[in-house]
Amino acid sequence: MIPFYVNCLHLIKKFYNRCLQFSGSETTLPFATKKRMENNTPVIVKTNVSIPVTQQERIQIIDALRGFALCGILIMNIVFFGIPFMAVEDPRIMNELNEPANHFWWMFMKFFMEGSMRGLFSILFGAGTLLLLGRLEKRNAGLIPADIYFRRLLWLLIFGLINGFLLNWPGDILYHYAIVGMFIFPFRKASPKLLLGFITLFVLITMVMGFVKKRELFELRANGLSALQLKNEGKALSEEQEEALGAWEGFLKSTDTASNRMEFEKMKKSIGQGGYFDVMGEMSVWTVKLESIKFYGGMFFDVIIFFLAGIFLYKSGIITGEKSLLFYTLMAVAGYLIGFGEGYLKYRNVMAANFDIFAYYRNGGLPFDIYQIHRIGTSLGHLGLLMVLYKTGWFRWLLFPLSKLGQMAFTNYLGQSLICGLIFYGYGLAYYGKLERYELYYVWAGIMLFQIVFSIVWLRFFRFGPLEWVWRSLTYWKKQPIVKDNTVVEMP
Repeated sequence: MIPFYVNCLHLIKKFYNRCLQFSGSETTLPFATKKRMENNTPVIVKTNVSIPVTQQERIQIIDALRGFALCGILIMNIVFFGIPFMAVEDPRIMNELNEPANHFWWMFMKFFMEGSMRGLFSILFGAGTLLLLGRLEKRNAGLIPADIYFRRLLWLLIFGLINGFLLNWPGDILYHYAIVGMFIFPFRKASPKLLLGFITLFVLITMVMGFVKKRELFELRANGLSALQLKNEGKALSEEQEEALGAWEGFLKSTDTASNRMEFEKMKKSIGQGGYFDVMGEMSVWTVKLESIKFYGGMFFDVIIFFLAGIFLYKSGIITGEKSLLFYTLMAVAGYLIGFGEGYLKYRNVMAANFDIFAYYRNGGLPFDIYQIHRIGTSLGHLGLLMVLYKTGWFRWLLFPLSKLGQMAFTNYLGQSLICGLIFYGYGLAYYGKLERYELYYVWAGIMLFQIVFSIVWLRFFRFGPLEWVWRSLTYWKKQPIVKDNTVVEMP
């Protein structure tokens, strides 16, 4: 068996070296190809290749982290692309609790990984924003940096609307990023201490909001049961009592498994068998809800907390690999203990309550929401783990393709919506609702492999991804060069 593993490692190393040669690009990461002189001084092998900004300004570890986060974004989203939304959260609808593979994936994604990949992606957006603004302000005076920055966000908002309404993906995050991005502009000069203060404030706000929602839920139940008792006694109900009873009955219907199975079948048919405009009509209802009520009802804080965390981690040198190996190891361990620990306790309480939310709160559920603390812990765990791999050199062969994937994150993110629509929706291959939960992760693996190969090949010949080029050209009101030559492109 040992020779077999040695041969596998040799093949992986050979593949990695070929990828480096094929990419034709220079990298300053520790996983770069290096040539050693006679005195054993490492010298990075350079090629005369164009890059969109000067090499000194590119923090390539952020590209690798972004590539990893992009893989994670799709692994979380693939179930929402592949099966009706109500079955994603409730495994009883598809009778998955007694199926080990499906039960595991539901449990692991719902309670352990939920929100963490989106959190890591948001952290990187915040860090990237600071990097961009720093470059713009170094080269331009006056309002030019702000003009470019906000114009960039306005185009991002338009791309988000395209993703939500034309590519039929209600879970779009670009729209949210564009709006929240406008709010973080004043934080570019903030000290790490001030950033931590605002992060703490926003986390506390979400906890209070969770407490208020819980109280409203119990009030809904109390008022509904009171009105139902009066109705059963034959007494006339006031208009307010009628509303309370209607709201309670609507809540019961929304949590009833049999009722949700009926909605599941309806959505499976409308999305899985409908044409493009049928799917658009169905999905646009969800898109409007997620980009209005849900966004301003809590998603705003979901995003800004991690944007500010990204700025903090960049300013403190954590996200750029400047801390020690011990630091990142402790960060990974502490992050996973917090995030996974909270996830396990929540899973145990949900199962003990048999999915009854009132029993969940009575038997151990916290009165306030600590979802953001869970996300922060798990996201920092991911970041710490990746930095450990980065510092030690383990899996260097994996960091290279991830960095290429991350350099084309915008193209690949929107590409995921397009590809999944063509695979699952009725105007494509119509696999919507036809695959088991665990089978969806095979689809995920295939899509990610395709996007990694596509990114490596594309960046062999071009400076940016195709949509990165479009976005950049629109931002600067000028067509940008895209084909690689011997010219270094300096942005305004």
